[in-house]
This record gives sequence, C-alpha cells and structure tokens, in this order.
Amino acid sequence: MLDNSSDKLDSALHVLKDHGQITEINVAATLKEVRRALVDADVNYKIAKEFTNVVKEKALGQDVLNAL
Repeated sequence: MLDNSSDKLDSALHVLKDHGQITEINVAATLKEVRRALVDADVNYKIAKEFTNVVKEKALGQDVLNAL
C-alpha cells in the first residue's frame, strides 16, 4: 500500500518538475493528486484538504526545487 501511495505522490510531483516557478495554475492539479493519494491511503478527507490548502498557501510563488 505504501508503494502505491509513494508512486501516486511521485507522479503528482512530477508535473511540477517542468515548471520554474509554482503558480496557482500548475499547483492545482498537483495538489488534487496529492489529496487523492492521501485519501486513498486512508487519511481523512478534511485533513487531506486542510493539508493541501496549507501547502498551496506556502508554495505559491516559490521556485521549484531541482530535487523534485
């Protein structure tokens, strides 16, 4: 189950690799996939939604790290 969740998160973050900066447009799809992966891993939907909202607020405008 963890391998599947890890694969889903890797896939979601891969979308951001091709962008130099995180914008609301390119982060929306990524966070949707992250939220879906968390829910699939039995994380409560409200907690997953709150987590992705906090990540979105902190991430907007930041540079994408090469490590992604």
